[in-house]
Amino acid sequence: MRITSAFVLSLVFCLGLLGTEITLESASFTPDPGTAVTIVVRGAPAGATFRWDLDGDGIYERTSGEPQALLTAATGLRVVRVEVIQGNTVLKRIVAGIVADPTLGATRTVVPEDGALLVTITVVAKVPVIAPGFVEDVPTGFALEVVAEGGAFWRKVEKLEAVWPVILDPGQTLSFTYRLYPLAGVDFQFSGMVSAYFQGKRVEIPIAGILHP
Repeated sequence: MRITSAFVLSLVFCLGLLGTEITLESASFTPDPGTAVTIVVRGAPAGATFRWDLDGDGIYERTSGEPQALLTAATGLRVVRVEVIQGNTVLKRIVAGIVADPTLGATRTVVPEDGALLVTITVVAKVPVIAPGFVEDVPTGFALEVVAEGGAFWRKVEKLEAVWPVILDPGQTLSFTYRLYPLAGVDFQFSGMVSAYFQGKRVEIPIAGILHP
């Protein structure tokens, strides 16, 4: 499977209000460094406003009536936060990571289920890489079920670890899906790293996408 310029990744969140979904979309959450990236909130109700933290400092520096924002991706991880507000009510807080690297990238998408989260890690190569894989933190006490390993060798002890014994060419992708069962009332944040070998050196970068469910 190859990613084209029209391929759009979507981070899906269940609003739980009249069955409405709010999504955060971008042409890529793993752009090349220096790329201009437009992020767009979809599914917000009419009249909603949006508060943006685009530099990862935890401070919402901008409020707008437009459901989109433009940023330039610097090398490494950039945390983006957006609040969707209607009246005096915060309908949704979305926290996502944009990771710019010239070698490879990985995006985490999360779909809420009944009492669980369906998580997919998608790895994409930008140059030929060897033995791509990832390590995903699993909070203590959370249950995890592998749904589709995508041909990877994997194990789960304190962390979920997966590796594909392949050469991944530019534009090719690999996916791994698992189901996470969080403990009720426990707040947590996703955290993971993707890695591969390029020209004999190991490259390791954060997984982009959803950071807080």
